[in-house]
Amino acid sequence: MSNQKLILPKETMEFINKRQDLIDNILTIEAYLKSKKKEEKEFAQDLVRKGKSLCVYKINGENHFAPIRFLAYKNNSLKDHLANEEKDGRDPNPVITKVVGNPFHHDTIDQKFIDYAASLDLEVHDNKRNYWRIKDERGKNLDIKL
Repeated sequence: MSNQKLILPKETMEFINKRQDLIDNILTIEAYLKSKKKEEKEFAQDLVRKGKSLCVYKINGENHFAPIRFLAYKNNSLKDHLANEEKDGRDPNPVITKVVGNPFHHDTIDQKFIDYAASLDLEVHDNKRNYWRIKDERGKNLDIKL
């Protein structure tokens, strides 16, 4: 008998269940957006551009947006996300609602998203979008200092 463990590939990725999991994924997508690696940067830009369900947070006082379909999965990465995209059609929106509260939509936040995308040199699709705002432990809008 061998003591080696058989490692099976993840069939489905696990949803996040706490705010810190969401913040960890925000930091991942922010790193991809600033990456010198073309694949990582284009991956993140594509997710933002196509986003219909977005989390709103601040980086150094400026609104940033990241797609829920990336943020909702625990310890997500480019590789895991691309592998998961084929198999997993589960709706991540209820997961984010459970972690940060109800979504909202209004013209002001939509314009802020369009402006943010433009700052990344992205043209966004003309989608109806929903937004979730993540708060810090004091109930203020989350502002990450990078």
